[in-house]
Parts: sequence; C-alpha cells; structure tokens
Amino acid sequence: MLSNEINSLLKQWIKREKTFKRDVETEIIPYISNRNVIFLYGPRRAGKSIVAKRILWHEKKKSKVRYVNLEDPGFTAELNVSLMDKLAEGIGSEDLLIFDEVQIIEYWEKWVRRAVDTRQCKLIITGSSAKLLSSELATTLSGRGIGFQILPLSFREFNRVTKNSLEKYLDLGGYPEIVLNPEKKDKLLESYFELALIRDIVARYNVRDVPALRNLALYLLTNSGKETSLKQIRIALGLSYDTIRQFIAYLESSFLIMQVPFFSYSLKESLTMPRKIYAWDIGMQSYASKSFSRDMGRKIEGTVAIELRRRGYELYYWRGKKEVDFIARKKNEITPMNVCYHKILPEREFEGLIDFCQKFKLQNPQLLYLGKTMQIEKSGINIKLVNIKDWLLKSN
Repeated sequence: MLSNEINSLLKQWIKREKTFKRDVETEIIPYISNRNVIFLYGPRRAGKSIVAKRILWHEKKKSKVRYVNLEDPGFTAELNVSLMDKLAEGIGSEDLLIFDEVQIIEYWEKWVRRAVDTRQCKLIITGSSAKLLSSELATTLSGRGIGFQILPLSFREFNRVTKNSLEKYLDLGGYPEIVLNPEKKDKLLESYFELALIRDIVARYNVRDVPALRNLALYLLTNSGKETSLKQIRIALGLSYDTIRQFIAYLESSFLIMQVPFFSYSLKESLTMPRKIYAWDIGMQSYASKSFSRDMGRKIEGTVAIELRRRGYELYYWRGKKEVDFIARKKNEITPMNVCYHKILPEREFEGLIDFCQKFKLQNPQLLYLGKTMQIEKSGINIKLVNIKDWLLKSN
C-alpha cells in the first residue's frame, strides 16, 4: 500500500492548472493503450509534463490515473525499478500511469517492457534526453513504444495563444513559460541553459571541464545556422577533437543543439564536410548569441529548421557555387528549400536551388520569403515561392 506521504504527493501533482492545448495532444490520444507505451521526449521546459497531465485529465473521466514526478526530492534515496513497482500499486490494466523524467532510473526500460508485455496498465513516460528518441527506444522495447517529440511552441501555437506577430516570436522563442511571461525571458532562458548543462550533461556524464563545455555550447549557439567544422572549433576554443566530438554529442542529447549535415549520396563526403548547428529554440539562440545585431535572417532560418524537424523531416544543407539552406527529406521525397526574410528576393536565393535541382534532376524547390505565394520558372526549374508566415501557420 502506498504511504500517506506518497499519496499526498500524487494528489498534489494532478491538481488542475491553467494550461492551453498543444497540437500534438490530438495525435497522442488515439495511441494510448496497455499494448504499448507512449513516450514523450524533448527539451526541458518545453511542455512534456503539461502535455502528459492534460492527457491524464482527459483519461481521468473513464479510468483511474496516476502521475509520478520522478525528480521529486522525496524519491532521491530510492531511484530504482523497485520504486516503479511501488508506485504502480493499485493500478489496473485499463488505468493510466505516467512516469515523468523516467531516464533518471537505471534499467527503467526493462520495467516498461515488462509492464507492456503483461498488459499491466496504460503507460506514458517522459524524458529530457535524446536517448528517448523514437528509433532508439522502439528498438529497446521491440516495437512496443510509440514516441512523440514535444518541442517549445511552434509559431502556429504561439500565434493561437498570444495573437502576436512572427517578429515577436523570433524575439521570444517558444518556451511556454516565457511566451506567457515575456518580461522574465532573460532570467528564464539563463536558468534553462544552466539546467540542461548541469543536470542533463555534467551530472549525467560526469563532465569535469564545465567551463569548456559551457564555452562550446555558447560558441555553437552564437554561430547557429553557420557551417562549422571541428577544426574551426579547435582553433577557436583550443579543445581536442575527441573532446569536441564528445561534448557536441552531449549538447545534442540534451536538446540544446541539432546538427544538420551536408547532403550527398556519398556517406564519406557527408561525414567529412562541415555541419550546420541550430538551436532547438530561437529564444535560446538569442540568449547565447554574442552578436549585437537582431539577426532576423538567421532566426527565421533557425525557425524553419525546427519546424521541418517538428514535421518529421531529415535535414541537410548543400553548397555548390551557391548554398541551399535545407534539403528536407522524408522517405523518398526530397525538397530543396531556401529561406529569406525579405519581400524582394536577391538572385542568389534562386541560383543555389537551380544548381541543386539541375545536378540531382529535381523539380519544385521551395523558397520561403515575406512576399506572396506563387509559382515561377527559372532556367527550366519550377520554383514555388511561399509566404513564410503562411507556411509556419499551416498544420503538419
């Protein structure tokens, strides 16, 4: 039987609070079942817990529900699978159990797999580590897991909640608490950055050179959207290649950065070319950047990168004589895209797209900009010009 102390915590965690709906909720609900586990992954403070709780409030109408915050200080002394057994007491096969930040318990995967195999309950787990990426966890759970990425608010969600402009979104980013309390932006972003750095990286991977890790994170976020090589980083920061590779992997696993490789059908070329780095939130990019300009062009490019990943695309960039910002790939579909924060398009924005399409024998690249949506033809290539605000507002 659960102790009075734990029962008190459980009641406290599921108290209703003022929230707003996220687009991903309607995607998740049909998959809730005792035959699989739902896992929600993404950056800290992006809204995983709120999404989980909103689903819990929805399910509460028809079954027993239980939400467990595994980061509560009361559990520090017993973070193991036995604790998960204890917290699941009294939960039946048609009831819903949610474990928040499950990655802090060693061997949690084995417990989850057993729960699904025995149809113990309906189960949702959340985590702030990229180790909870769908492909990896689906393998661990032998196809019993279904993953949903919870990111900071998209511009579509931001606009629905605040009615504010795209320019305002590029200034604030999408972290829910900052969107609702913009006056707290700087302090909140600082705390999110340090939390990801210290709790998700330093503590988890036992990093000793914290200043070097912090400097690398700030360097990469400051240069968001630019081509970056290991050699450039080594010259700038004086770190060894092995340390740089390891730290970048840590920063990616904590959802501070994403890497965009060079597009090539040659794996060797793709791996050896410089990569682009983007922040997972435009507000975080602004916080870390040492630039004195507003960098609206780089911010809108970063926003498109995040949105394409949100929509399930693999991302690459390409450079011939001119650059293509993104090669967006989903299954066998390849879409070259450039992004321009202007109404009047300079010729260079077309040149890279035309070069790429001629080289790879493709049609219908897209150019996102501030003007009207229309179709044009240049050098035998059909190019779709798309209003960037309309593109960001459309559903997935």
